Amino acid sequence: MYDPPQPTWGAPTPGLQGSTAIAVTARYSWLTFMLGLFKPYLAINGQPVPARWGRTVVPVPPGQHHVHLHVPYLLPSRIGTADTVVPVHPGQVVEVEYRAPAIALLDGAIGPAPQKYRGLPAAIALVVVPLVLLLCVCGGIGVAALLDNADADTSVARPTAVAPVPARPRPTEVVPSDKPTLRSAPVRKLVGPAYAAGDDTYTMAFNGWPFAFRTPGTWGCVAGRVSLPEAQARVCIDEGNPGSGQRVQLMLRPCPAPCGPAERDRLTTEWFDPGAKARAYDESTWYEETPTDAKGRYTLDMSHFFTTTGGTWQVGVGGFAPPAQKAVVQKIFNDVLSQTA
Repeated sequence: MYDPPQPTWGAPTPGLQGSTAIAVTARYSWLTFMLGLFKPYLAINGQPVPARWGRTVVPVPPGQHHVHLHVPYLLPSRIGTADTVVPVHPGQVVEVEYRAPAIALLDGAIGPAPQKYRGLPAAIALVVVPLVLLLCVCGGIGVAALLDNADADTSVARPTAVAPVPARPRPTEVVPSDKPTLRSAPVRKLVGPAYAAGDDTYTMAFNGWPFAFRTPGTWGCVAGRVSLPEAQARVCIDEGNPGSGQRVQLMLRPCPAPCGPAERDRLTTEWFDPGAKARAYDESTWYEETPTDAKGRYTLDMSHFFTTTGGTWQVGVGGFAPPAQKAVVQKIFNDVLSQTA
């Protein structure tokens, strides 16, 4: 479950026609000019691709390709997450446009051009309304000063004071979301350490997934592929150091009713690699840990079942890291286990 084949970016794939590619144009609004200080993060099929604001052309083989973008930022650490699947035919260059949101809490927009800046009307209102109020206040102060300096003997009557009209509240954009939130749950440890107070973490919450979990603050996750029925997948890496040799991938799928021992055994066998010697952690969790594999990596694999109001689910987690950094992936595993207890 660790090494699905991935293309190499930056050079044409052997046998690929030179004009077969995805062209991604990334833009930001004039209201968010500060984003120009940060480069957009682009990944295709889970593999990071060097990108910039403007147009980036990435050679790809014909077929379906998952495109992910977001903007690394200060607070929050990423904004404008956007994902799409792009079909590419032989000899075709597919144009894709990404627009970062005008409000940091919103997702980005991605697809055929032209796209819209999400949250732009609300962002403009948040800028314009304070300016109008400021002009009204400054104008009122100026009028008052003129009246105070008027000659006391002037026969012209001063205007009667009128109570100001209450200003309308600023518009607030409602951001509907079905993303899960991190819940307060007892810490469970499959192997190794768990997150402690003060650790730099980022909460991963995927639409449609019934749980959230934490990764290190520099990590990011994109959609992945797994050849299992009804399964969704995510691949997570250290975006701050893509060459760190660390990766965790997750799979989620429903467990068919009644999800008894027979169903759990079948789904668990499908998740683990052939020949795996998984051990039981409890009645709903199995795992395999390898201190050093043939490639010199520490590996960890887990199949876990949990129940929500929506039914019973199987979550599979597989990861690897250099042995000296194994605690990084162990904390992610333990957080997933704790959040799905």
